[in-house]
Amino acid sequence: LGNIGRQHANLLAGGGVPGAVLAAVCSRTGADAASSNPSAASKNPSAASSNPSAASENPSAASNKEPPHFTSLEALLKSGKADAVLVATPTMEHLQMGLAVCQAGLHLLMEKPLAMSLSQARQIAQARRQPGQQVAVMLNQRFHPAYARIKQALEAGSLGRLQRFGWTMTAWYRPNIYYQVSAWRGTWPGEGGGLLINQCIHNLDILAWLLGLPRRVFAIAGFGKYHQIEVEDEVTATLVYEDGLTGTVTASCGEAPGMNQLDLVGDKGSLRYDGERLWLWTADQSVAEHCAGTREMFGMPGFACEELAPLREVNQHQEVLRNFVGAIAGGGPLATPAEAGLASIELANAMLMSAWQGGPVDLPLPADAFEAALQGRIAASSLRQPQDLAVQIEMEKSYR
Repeated sequence: LGNIGRQHANLLAGGGVPGAVLAAVCSRTGADAASSNPSAASKNPSAASSNPSAASENPSAASNKEPPHFTSLEALLKSGKADAVLVATPTMEHLQMGLAVCQAGLHLLMEKPLAMSLSQARQIAQARRQPGQQVAVMLNQRFHPAYARIKQALEAGSLGRLQRFGWTMTAWYRPNIYYQVSAWRGTWPGEGGGLLINQCIHNLDILAWLLGLPRRVFAIAGFGKYHQIEVEDEVTATLVYEDGLTGTVTASCGEAPGMNQLDLVGDKGSLRYDGERLWLWTADQSVAEHCAGTREMFGMPGFACEELAPLREVNQHQEVLRNFVGAIAGGGPLATPAEAGLASIELANAMLMSAWQGGPVDLPLPADAFEAALQGRIAASSLRQPQDLAVQIEMEKSYR
């Protein structure tokens, strides 16, 4: 019951997801400690995870009004209390727990990322045991009003053939204390990476959702450039697509104030999202036609500019949960099935492999080769000893 786990539990307990109730909670620490100490999960990451091998089999509740509390996932799965499980643990436990939930025949909603690596994520995506079993991932930014509006514009052909994009993903600033109070964050064994698999996994998911996967990635990375960590906290990458589209990704969690700016350039228009406002420039003729036919040496097509209104603001986590529950009830397909979580992990893994190798990596990613390289780094590392520091946590500030 860590930071994000409590957010989801409170949303369910407060009736924010029609058709679902919070049936039980699970963490290694006691229910009283988990509910009364908001910083417990930051000081002790085990408060945010459960252990299938734990000995406790007896649920306990802090009061009759609270759902039962389990101290092991195994006990929760055997209890029959739940129809579905939302796993919100450190990334290192996603594979083991995701497979356990699926093997028990329950529905699974996994917090992002689906797993550390493409190989592990594929195992979860393929773990359904019976027809109708739903396996989803918390890719909540697909419900972001600006990204949803951009998706509409691209599907409508407003930009014509895409030529280039650039995404500056540097609004993910994290100070050292974010890592110091955690045993798992910023370590190869705990996350399987850093900036890419944790923060920018949202951007990479949206990128793949909008444009698909490239055929080649070339990345350079800074490992512990700004923080006392061993994983990447800065990445610059070039992406090349089959149709000639090229793009750059610039990412950092070590600069402030940072920015979230996406530019999409097409043959008939351009679009810019600056993190707050969305602008569309539309040409009066295609750039290719103007380039081939004009007699003006320094001319260019005429453009009209308009500010696009993003779609209605929503609680993104709530929308994922509502869709998940609706799919279980037979109300339509999943918006974020586990398979949708594979592309962003493949991009993150490819960027890391490129940085490790010092050269381009072609996609599809050689998942086994990446897994071997990752496991080598995990074997040579360890979780850190978290520091017992006073920490202020405002989760709303983390959603950027």
